[in-house]
Amino acid sequence: MTPVTPAPMTIIENERRRDRFVRRVSIIAWSISFALVLAVAIIVGVQVSQFLDGAREGEVPWSVVVGSTIPLIDVLWKMSLLVATLSTVAIFLRLRTASLTEIQLRLAALEEMVAARGDMPDDNDR
Repeated sequence: MTPVTPAPMTIIENERRRDRFVRRVSIIAWSISFALVLAVAIIVGVQVSQFLDGAREGEVPWSVVVGSTIPLIDVLWKMSLLVATLSTVAIFLRLRTASLTEIQLRLAALEEMVAARGDMPDDNDR
């Protein structure tokens, strides 16, 4: 007895469900990341504005104002590097996944056409 294999469309639908789940998790993770970057930007912005007022009045040197922007610059360049790297990898993976899905669909359609014709040789004919 041969094991029962799920239909190709069932397999493809399961893959689509996994893709949707991963996409949702990714959207949530990126939203949290951008919210944290926004929070850091606001905190550093408030700090810089206070130092800027002090520097205008001569109470604080300008190097303190510039130095207080370093945490924001650090977070922003790391975030942009991360986004650039992940988006490049995602482009290549998506291209590969799209072509594999197309191959699966074509093979499934070919299998259905051959099965519908009914001229597949049986094991007894050999």
